[in-house]
Amino acid sequence: MSILSKSLNYLAYGQVWRVLYDHQLKVLLVEMRSSEEKEVCFSCLRLENNEVLWEGLQLKEKWWVTMAGLKDGFLYFNEFAHDQRMPKVKKMEKLDILEAVIVQDDENDPELVDTAKGIQNPIIYPSDSEHISSLIQFLTSKGLHPTQDNSIHYLETEEHIIFCFLENVDDKLQRKIVVCTMDGEILYDQVMDKEVKEQIMDSFFVIDQMLVYIEDKITLCGVPLLKNNYPQ
Repeated sequence: MSILSKSLNYLAYGQVWRVLYDHQLKVLLVEMRSSEEKEVCFSCLRLENNEVLWEGLQLKEKWWVTMAGLKDGFLYFNEFAHDQRMPKVKKMEKLDILEAVIVQDDENDPELVDTAKGIQNPIIYPSDSEHISSLIQFLTSKGLHPTQDNSIHYLETEEHIIFCFLENVDDKLQRKIVVCTMDGEILYDQVMDKEVKEQIMDSFFVIDQMLVYIEDKITLCGVPLLKNNYPQ
C-alpha cells in the first residue's frame, strides 16, 4: 500500500498534450487534444488546493494552436498556418490567466516566454547507460520488475527518489512510477499507463514539492511530497 497519495486527479477533455506552471500565480495550465474531433482546449488548476479556475477553454482556432509559454500573468499561444508538411507560426495570442480572456493590445509579442521555470525534470538513463544496471538492481531488490532494454527516468529531490520505468506484465508493457525515501522505503507505487509500446520522453516533473504526471494519457495526477503527509 502506498504511503503517499494523490491530491490531484484531473480527468482531461482529451489527451493531455502539454502542462505549464505559472510560479507567480501557482497554477497549472493544461493543453488537451482530441485527434478525433480535431479540437484543442485548455484548463487552469490551482496547485495548492487543486481548484479548477477554468476549463474547456477554446480559441477561435480550434486545432492549429498550442501553448507557447508564460510571462507576467499571461499565457501565450502560438497559432500555426494550416500546413501539414511544415506548420509555421502565423501569430501569437495572449490570455489573461486569472480572467481567462484573450487580450488585444498594441504591445509587441515577447521574444522569450517561460516554459519550464522551476520545474525539476528527471534524468533519463538509456538502456546502455553505465548506471542502468545499478538502477535495475535497486528496483528489483524492492520487488519490482523493470525491463532490461528500456530507459529509466530518475530524479532525486532533497528527501525523495523518483523512478519511472517499464514492466512486462502478462506479455504487455506497462509504465510505472515509484517514489522512495532516501533510505529506499517505497512511499508510492502506481501504474501510469496500463499498456504501452515504449518509454516516453516527458514522464513526470516536480514543482513546489508536488510530483506531477499523466495517467493513461488523459488524467493529470499530483502527489504532494511532504513529510506531514506520511502516517504517524
